[in-house]
Amino acid sequence: MIPTPETTVGLKYSMGHFYVADSGELADPPHWLKGSQEKLAKIQKRLSRMEPGSKNYQEAVQKYRELHEHIANQRRDFIHKESSRIANGWDAVCVRGDSMRDVSKKRILPGNALDSGFGMFRECLRYKLAQQGKALIVVDRAALTTRTCSACGFVRNGKPHRKGTWVCPKCGAVHDREVNAAKNIKAQGLAQYSSMQEREAA
Repeated sequence: MIPTPETTVGLKYSMGHFYVADSGELADPPHWLKGSQEKLAKIQKRLSRMEPGSKNYQEAVQKYRELHEHIANQRRDFIHKESSRIANGWDAVCVRGDSMRDVSKKRILPGNALDSGFGMFRECLRYKLAQQGKALIVVDRAALTTRTCSACGFVRNGKPHRKGTWVCPKCGAVHDREVNAAKNIKAQGLAQYSSMQEREAA
């Protein structure tokens, strides 16, 4: 299948929403997963106040391990269902090749990218799309997708931009930071795919 703008979706990893699509669609993990993570945080807090080796401590550790495994299963279920939905609904998916380990080190972002499961999500997308003869197009992680105006191509300076929206000083377009990035990921992914097809045909 040859990807087109109409049959392709661009996805940007998001700490707050798991991913944001170029259409503005958000993928928030189910509320039950968030509830389990909150319970885990409470157990961790209790453990920090207990005496290691005590009976209560051992019981809390066991509860922690069981809940941790439960969360892993819940996250895996969410990832498989969401990746199947995307793979079945689109002819191609464009994502950025971000290292979740590197993203987790950025202090301006809350949470832990390694715990999100987005890396697993990308791999699930890859093989589920491949099974249907579709493409997962990975854009270079160094691409300036967040700082580039998806309307006119203007590139902002390199200063950190933490606000949710920004206005392009060149064309005046108002952007949601993450949706704009997803649009650029899609555009660059399609250009990258087209260029690869041309080289293969030459």
